[in-house]
Amino acid sequence: MKQQLQLLLLICLVAVIGIVGYGVMFGSRPSHELMVVSARSATVQAGTEKALTILEAGMAVGIDSVVRTGSAGNVALQYGDGANLVLLSDAVMTVLSADGAGVRVELEEGAISARVRAGMPPLGITNRGRAVNATDADFTVLVDKGGGLSAVARQGQLSLQGFSGVKTLDPNRVLRAIPQEPTVVGVAPESLLLDVEWPEEAKTRAGEMELSGRTDPYASVVFGTGSDAVRVRADRDGKFRATVALAEGQNDVELRVHDVMGREAKQQRTVRRDSTAPIIQAAEVVWDQ
Repeated sequence: MKQQLQLLLLICLVAVIGIVGYGVMFGSRPSHELMVVSARSATVQAGTEKALTILEAGMAVGIDSVVRTGSAGNVALQYGDGANLVLLSDAVMTVLSADGAGVRVELEEGAISARVRAGMPPLGITNRGRAVNATDADFTVLVDKGGGLSAVARQGQLSLQGFSGVKTLDPNRVLRAIPQEPTVVGVAPESLLLDVEWPEEAKTRAGEMELSGRTDPYASVVFGTGSDAVRVRADRDGKFRATVALAEGQNDVELRVHDVMGREAKQQRTVRRDSTAPIIQAAEVVWDQ
């Protein structure tokens, strides 16, 4: 009887070890990790390490990691079965926490579109002491280089912290917060306006061109592409103005606008710069004799 009991205990011990070992080797990743679903032109800098690692699907992003996306990049992240977020182009984000209490990230610049399911731990997006929190919502948060923050909820209500006089944001309402200015909440527009005042002449001798127009209030406006791109933010009335440098010859000037809802509008014009001075032919003048 004693030998049978020892044999039974041994079998149970082997079974437990086998189950644990199988879970370690073949089980799913911990639910409290922020996992990369897809990535394009995106890097991560882990903690205090200086080296940048190119993000790929299946990688885990740890606490204190800094994620960056390029001008044509993005990275989709998943937290367990309840939260998904997409870091859009030209963005910088630091992971502050990811545990049973939820996910919290610091959005230094750029935009995050996110979805949090009901009953799951909350997702918080912070910036300069301000926070946008969600427990059951589909929303986007955008931060510009000057510290302006915009947020919109397409579904569900958002909880806000650090915004003067505003504690919640209802669906289809847009929050706009600019440093040193009152926080503004308005109705989300149905379409993205883009009205540009292009110069009447398609040819100029000047080395630069001034463009102005109107779009959605506080939308991001980009003139040109690459490292030479000029970026401005529309004001609370949607007005914007910028000066664009022109190279000698043909210039294909592209203007792109992004709003907090992730919509994009663009226009393009061709302007030719010819700074060559006109040639004046010498002529012989004959006076009356």
